[in-house]
Amino acid sequence: MNMSEQELKEQETEIRKNLAYVFVPIAIILVIIAVYQNNSLDYKRQKYLESKQTEFKGKITAKKEEGDYARGPRFMILNDFNEVRIPNEIYYQINVGDSVYKEIGKDSAYYFLKNGKVLIQDCNEYLREDYLKFKSKKKKSLVSKNRIKNENNTRKKFGF
Repeated sequence: MNMSEQELKEQETEIRKNLAYVFVPIAIILVIIAVYQNNSLDYKRQKYLESKQTEFKGKITAKKEEGDYARGPRFMILNDFNEVRIPNEIYYQINVGDSVYKEIGKDSAYYFLKNGKVLIQDCNEYLREDYLKFKSKKKKSLVSKNRIKNENNTRKKFGF
């Protein structure tokens, strides 16, 4: 190896090191922002309320699977060409020609099967439970902070 090749290798390692100094902190900051946003009460509330605004209704004209594996997404296609993702347990119970209805502001979707059976799916179960759990956690945190604050004020008032 002559001197210029060695210098090029040294320069390459120096450039990589400098790039790491720039991009690693940026990646860390982005991860922190994402974690904070996903753990924000307003964000969880917004996602839950957005999900409640979903509406679909019609006859199922086709069913679609993406991938031939158990956890692959399943879809139903309605007569208005609306493609709606559905859980596996519903996918395997419905057939082309069945009807479905989900109203804006509601959490449940109703599947009216040709055999007379009605399936009810809680579309927002995960989002609702996550939002309510986080909301109650925040409320408990505020209550304990207020209790500590009140105890400190009482101690100051009586000279403890």
